[in-house]
Amino acid sequence: MDPITHAASGAVAMLAMPNRPASRWAVPLAALAAASPDVDVLMANTPLQFLLLHRGITHSLFFAPLLGLVLALVGCSLWRAQTPGHWRFAKTWLFMTAMVLLHIWLDCITTYGTMIFLPFSHMRVRLNAVFIIDLLVTLPLLWAIWRWRARRGLLLMAMAWLFVYPGISIGLNAWHTAQTRERLTAEGRAPQEIVVLPDAFSPFFWRALYSEATPNGGMVYTQGMNALGSPRGPEVAATALPESLARDLARQSVVADAFLNFTLLPVVAPLPADMLPADNPQATQAANAPAPSYVMIHDQRFGSSLAIVHKIMNMRPSADIPFKYMAELAPAPQPAESDTLAENSAQESATTAGPIISTIAAFPQRLLRERMRFSDSRRDSFWQAPRPPTTPPLLQWLVGLR
Repeated sequence: MDPITHAASGAVAMLAMPNRPASRWAVPLAALAAASPDVDVLMANTPLQFLLLHRGITHSLFFAPLLGLVLALVGCSLWRAQTPGHWRFAKTWLFMTAMVLLHIWLDCITTYGTMIFLPFSHMRVRLNAVFIIDLLVTLPLLWAIWRWRARRGLLLMAMAWLFVYPGISIGLNAWHTAQTRERLTAEGRAPQEIVVLPDAFSPFFWRALYSEATPNGGMVYTQGMNALGSPRGPEVAATALPESLARDLARQSVVADAFLNFTLLPVVAPLPADMLPADNPQATQAANAPAPSYVMIHDQRFGSSLAIVHKIMNMRPSADIPFKYMAELAPAPQPAESDTLAENSAQESATTAGPIISTIAAFPQRLLRERMRFSDSRRDSFWQAPRPPTTPPLLQWLVGLR
């Protein structure tokens, strides 16, 4: 969720309190507390750090009371004796912790994914209820803040709306998911996985992502839908990332492993020419080795099926696929005795994988170099040798690498 919505939710929560400290800092402190978990972006300098830290430990249910304690200490004007109507320290701590939990809730209802169970699990919770910027969430909050003196009941209604509206959207999501499966089944198709996402201006518009096994290999389809779940616009297809290639990358690189854990129905395509490394592509190869292959991996959850929204998104200063991973690959050396098996694997892959990636999917791949780029945050690792997953198991567990 965007920072304005987070801060506004905290301000509304403080204004809705029946007895609050008579301090001019009360509302700003509540707004700060509700936005504070996003401080994690300040600690992330590289794409990998951003991936592991953003919506990570500061968004953890386990960490929430500790962050609430820090915020209560910062908000000393709310509990010190000189403030008229001051709270007790325990109440201030409880309120600040509630603001952190409110932030976590608003992030969980989006599609990004929030690691609320750290350090015990790196699972990302995404309820796919609202678009990343949803005016039906933000505007009621701003209206309640503006009119809080005239109609204080708006404050309580706005707070309730933060839970009622996402709850309705979660129900609609489940309904649209069932409708999509029924529609595809009636068309004689067999979707393996279906994910319905809110589009801009949800709940009036939605998007469905679904994967299928086809004669040309795995495919991921994107389909826009209206409020009733009926398809709108063309169905867009992309080549699904083969599981074999995903395993090869995750085994060789901690960066690839973290990125693939983040993605939702990842797709793969040849790397565009303007993203290729500027140096000689043979630089990392032996003299008699074939030229490396270059692929780009991403997912399609952050797009939109609405033409006007797509046009606006393309006006961003760094308009591009928001999160993508690029790899320079070469077939891994095969033992001589496995040549026949490799040839059979190549023939099978040519019939089951799409023409774009059939050659790459045919053999185990050696990762030569990698690059991860997050366009909107302007974080770019640039081309570098892969980092093998040699991080100690305890540290991997703590930061959620595995």
